[in-house]
Amino acid sequence: MPTAHIPYDDRLLLASGRSPAELEQEFRLLLGAKLYELGRLSLGQAAALAGRSKAEFALDLAPLGVSILNFGIEDLKHEIHDS
Repeated sequence: MPTAHIPYDDRLLLASGRSPAELEQEFRLLLGAKLYELGRLSLGQAAALAGRSKAEFALDLAPLGVSILNFGIEDLKHEIHDS
């Protein structure tokens, strides 16, 4: 599976107040949320990228200012196909 690496220095880690694993999880959530918001990923795909279930991911969107109403016809097709 391809991977992406995001280099950051210790100052970012310290400023975040998170462990390296927690910061990586936050990066994955934020990337998934943004790609979902842009319509580049379905809800299920974005949830998988974030390492969450679709339900957990959907609940994580509101605090990030991303509307679940971005759920469009392509999402519906993916959800029907995945069921």
